[in-house]
Amino acid sequence: MGQYGIVMTTFANEEQAKPVIDEIIRCKLAACVQEIRIKSHYTRKGELCHEDEILVLLKTRKDLYPELEQKLLEIHPYDTPELLLVDAEKGSAAYLAWIDEQTRK
Repeated sequence: MGQYGIVMTTFANEEQAKPVIDEIIRCKLAACVQEIRIKSHYTRKGELCHEDEILVLLKTRKDLYPELEQKLLEIHPYDTPELLLVDAEKGSAAYLAWIDEQTRK
């Protein structure tokens, strides 16, 4: 297992995502954040839902995950946001060093 990871979460739209992304970057809890338009399909309160969403990928160090999770739970607009940490087992040395430089020590 590596010491870096990608945290995934979703938002209803870019306007909802932007202030959260800005705060995470400002707090140095992630080095880079990417947004991808997706279509989510799920069941909520017994009803089948098909929603346009924004998938957000936060590149970070795994030791920052507890703080990142806490911050996301505080400021995320969803009642139960998707928060998944995916292990980045390997990566280019230069990129991983950049993550180290851009995140909180």
